Amino acid sequence: MKILKIMLLAVVLLFTLQAETPKKVDPVKKAAMLKLKKEMLGKWKAYSKASQGATRGITADELIKWDKEDRDFVLVDVREPSEVAAGKIIAINFKAIPRGMVAPAIGKKLALKPNQTVVFYCKLGSRSAMVAKETAEVYGYENIFYLKGGIMGWIKAGHKIENFMGEFSKVGK
Repeated sequence: MKILKIMLLAVVLLFTLQAETPKKVDPVKKAAMLKLKKEMLGKWKAYSKASQGATRGITADELIKWDKEDRDFVLVDVREPSEVAAGKIIAINFKAIPRGMVAPAIGKKLALKPNQTVVFYCKLGSRSAMVAKETAEVYGYENIFYLKGGIMGWIKAGHKIENFMGEFSKVGK
C-alpha cells in the first residue's frame, strides 16, 4: 500500500512538473491577432456570400425530387472525413472529397463529364457554394449546384442521413 501511495504521488508530481504554465501574451500582439482574425472571418463570410449569389443552389426538397425523377447527378460531400463519418446524405452516386482536394480530383476521382450535373454539399452551404463557384468558373462546368443549407438544411427538412450505425432522421421540432 505504501508503494502504491508513493507511485501515485510520483505520477501527480510528474504531471504537475510537465504541465505548462500559462504564458503572458503581449496585449498589443493579442489585439493585432484578434483584429486579423476578425478581418479574415469577414473576408471568408463575404466570399461565401458572393459564392452563394454567383452559383445555383438547390434545396433539400428539390434534390429529393431529382432523385425521385431518376435525374442523373453526382452528389459530392466537401466536408472533412470526420464530418462525413458523423453522417452523410444517402445517394446512389455519392463521393466524399474534402474542399481542399476537389480541384485535384476533378479529372481523376470525380471523373466528371463536361455536361455532368454535380451537387456539392457541406455542413451549412458555405464551403459547397465556394467549391461550386470555383468548379464552374475554373473548369467550365455548367451544371454545377450547391445544396442550400448543407446537410443541416437537409436534416432540418426531415430527410434521412446515414453513418456506420445506420440511417437516421430528425425527430420532433
